Amino acid sequence: MKLYTYFRSSAAYRVRIALNLKGLQYDAIPVHLLRGGGEQLQEQYRAINPSGLVPAFQDDYITLTQSMAILEYLEDAHPKMPIMPKDATEQIGRAHV
Repeated sequence: MKLYTYFRSSAAYRVRIALNLKGLQYDAIPVHLLRGGGEQLQEQYRAINPSGLVPAFQDDYITLTQSMAILEYLEDAHPKMPIMPKDATEQIGRAHV
């Protein structure tokens, strides 16, 4: 697994939290949003994420570029350590979290 991330990005931070809570090993690949006019705008990164945003997540044959989609994928692909409750509406359900 690879996570293209920036240390000050709240969306990338959210994904790093989930990966760490689930105990998953991943390669964190820094994408500096300021250096050189923004590494996220360079052709090499735009080939991974055409929108030029962070995070971008790659696992096997999938690339996801939205943090919530990444979290849902992680929850489904690695259910052993859930980060969300199973129920949708209870007091401690997903909607509450």
